[in-house]
Amino acid sequence: MPFIPTIAFAQEVPLQTVDLRSAIAQTIDMHPELKSFAIQAKMYSGYAQQAGVQSRPQIGFTIEDALGTGEHSGFKSAQSTLSISWLLDGGLVQSKIKAAKQYGSTVALEREVKALDLAAQTARYFIQVLVNNERLKLAQFSLKQANNSFEAISKRVKAGKSSLVDKLKSQAEVANRELIVEDLTHEVDASKYQLFAQWGEQIKGVNQNNRHKKSMIVGSLLSLPSVTNFDSLFTKLRQTPSVNLFATKQRIAQSEIELARIESKPLWQFSAGLRRYETTDDFGLVAGISIPFGDGNRNEGKIKALRASQSQLETESLALVHKLNTQLYVLIEQLKHSQHVIHAVSDNIIPVLEQAFKEAEKAYNVGKYSYTEWMNTQKALLNAQSDLIAAYQNAHLNNIEIERLTGTSILTINKDKKEK
Repeated sequence: MPFIPTIAFAQEVPLQTVDLRSAIAQTIDMHPELKSFAIQAKMYSGYAQQAGVQSRPQIGFTIEDALGTGEHSGFKSAQSTLSISWLLDGGLVQSKIKAAKQYGSTVALEREVKALDLAAQTARYFIQVLVNNERLKLAQFSLKQANNSFEAISKRVKAGKSSLVDKLKSQAEVANRELIVEDLTHEVDASKYQLFAQWGEQIKGVNQNNRHKKSMIVGSLLSLPSVTNFDSLFTKLRQTPSVNLFATKQRIAQSEIELARIESKPLWQFSAGLRRYETTDDFGLVAGISIPFGDGNRNEGKIKALRASQSQLETESLALVHKLNTQLYVLIEQLKHSQHVIHAVSDNIIPVLEQAFKEAEKAYNVGKYSYTEWMNTQKALLNAQSDLIAAYQNAHLNNIEIERLTGTSILTINKDKKEK
């Protein structure tokens, strides 16, 4: 891999060092979209608790054969009954609890899906910071080369070996590269701000708007993601949170089917009590059972709809896996292509252009090459170095998307190089 020069410059002692792991960790801990899932979990926990509440037993007190006429006047022939009744709804309650818990289980999976998306987005922002840093370093190096060229051409013009036109062109080239450095300086600042906005909390004593300026980004763009066993990635697709979410929703549909079946069955109600006979001053035990009657298939339509929903979820799950397989295959091929480009540019193009630039500089100094031809050779080398940065960027972005799709860890940026 060719050396892309770096220029070190003094800066304040940073208040915070941020690598990819800490950036993703802070996003997962502090991003507002993830905080809502904790609230949802509490909500479904409350639903599950409420589903476990059984029907209250009912206590009744009745008086018969009282306040009538003849023998039933007053209370001398009255019969009073104190009773308690209850529904046999234990099976229904357990089914409701199971359904409520199944709904709650989707929250954790939905949070995993969102966490993967946010982690991938944070990783992309992190990569962009590293890319802008490398482009800034390359621009600073090219500006240094332009200044050296301008000084050399100025001496040649003064000695009468080059025309004033070359000097003016060189001066304009210096001004143009200064603009590029200035533009990339703002790009670096903007990309760092975008990264820090993922969690947005203030550092103690540092204004939030300046936090990114007071921090050091630690990471290396110029390293290839280590993906070796591509075949195993396709197996992981069926275990991702997005696919598991469909499986959980199918289980929810099955729980609702079971609940609908139980709800369609009549619930027996038992009662028992104690009866007092005023005429004989005796007591007796009373008991009863109440069984609703009617159509036992009153939830048949609901069950049919739930089964259709279950089949639809299974179809959508298979469609999602097919879609993910296609996306994964394309991403793997793009990653392989990026790796091929990196090796080709590093080994076959940049070394040749570096040699060509040196030879063009020698030819210009002896009057065999024009300034324009010399500068075109230099620009070709700078373009190749810029293409190398872009190839590394594409490789990392492809790898990040592969890890997001397969639900694996998005922590592939080595910490062997620090932002200067």
